[in-house]
This record gives sequence, structure tokens and C-alpha cells, in this order.
Amino acid sequence: MCQVCFLGGLGPVDDFNPIADLPTGLQLTFFGSCVLGTEHYPVDDVPVAELIAKAEASVYSARPARVFRFDEVAEARRLIEANQLKGKAVVAVR
Repeated sequence: MCQVCFLGGLGPVDDFNPIADLPTGLQLTFFGSCVLGTEHYPVDDVPVAELIAKAEASVYSARPARVFRFDEVAEARRLIEANQLKGKAVVAVR
């Protein structure tokens, strides 16, 4: 199963077409935030640069078990379904 989360905005990843870009037979679930990007919680208020700086400085203790390139989505899925990862898998799309 593949989970896709959009936390505001309609185009988070340029040139990403799930139907064309994901492997055949993959189940896709979707979560869309109805809060982020509204007048009460604008995307511009999210301190992205601060979050990145803190992550780079190891302020957060959470670490992905493995980071996959976008072309390794099938391998990520295989490892997740085989329960061979001890933690979260991250797919980098940029």
C-alpha cells in the first residue's frame, strides 16, 4: 500500500502523476488536509526553514529507517510489506 499525504495546496510535487508514476498493482490511499492552507492556518505560516534547520541539527529524535529515491518506490513497498523495516520509510521526490 502507498500512502500519499497532501498538507495544503493542490500541486505539492511538480510533474507527479500517480497513475503513470506508481507501479502497477499498488494500492494508493490518500489523506488531504482540510485545515492547512486555510485562512486560519495559512501555508506561509509554517516555519519550513526552521523545521529543516532543526532536522539538520538533529534536534528531532525521529529518524526514518531508510530514505528511498522516487525510482525505488517498488523496493520500499516490498520491504514495508515484508515487515523488514524498523521504522518509517521516506521517499524523496526531489
